[in-house]
Amino acid sequence: MTLKKHFIILFSIFLGFTLDNLITPFTNPYFIELSLGFMIFSYWVFAIPEKLHSFEALIYGAFIDLFFGEAVGFHMIFFTLTSYITHVYVFRFRIFSYFQLAIFFSGATTFFIASKYLIFFPANYSYLLLILSFIVNSIIWIGVYFVMRSYRRKFL
Repeated sequence: MTLKKHFIILFSIFLGFTLDNLITPFTNPYFIELSLGFMIFSYWVFAIPEKLHSFEALIYGAFIDLFFGEAVGFHMIFFTLTSYITHVYVFRFRIFSYFQLAIFFSGATTFFIASKYLIFFPANYSYLLLILSFIVNSIIWIGVYFVMRSYRRKFL
């Protein structure tokens, strides 16, 4: 894959994490945590698994960690693990319905959120936050899927 395509993918992931940072102050009072950046990354791994391998996921995670000032290695680990699991089951995921994909990727996003709260904000860990985030991220995944699919067809 060319460097230009990597920049396009990285830009969309950056855009997702930037939207997360802008939306979070408005959704946290309602115990909802969105992780659009992680869902966008998950979409890319699902959509083009033959072009986006675990090493690229590691590099994307490093850029996200460094750019957003998070703990170095957190996104790297989760991006690499998500990439590996998606690559192992990608052909099974291809036969899933949109609802089943939303459940799986929302579950992965909820695991990402739960790990983030357990490591960085253990006093704010809440099961209500995880349940509501799972439901909202399931609904949002469908929109992310179709928006990113049209973005991929236009730019890649």
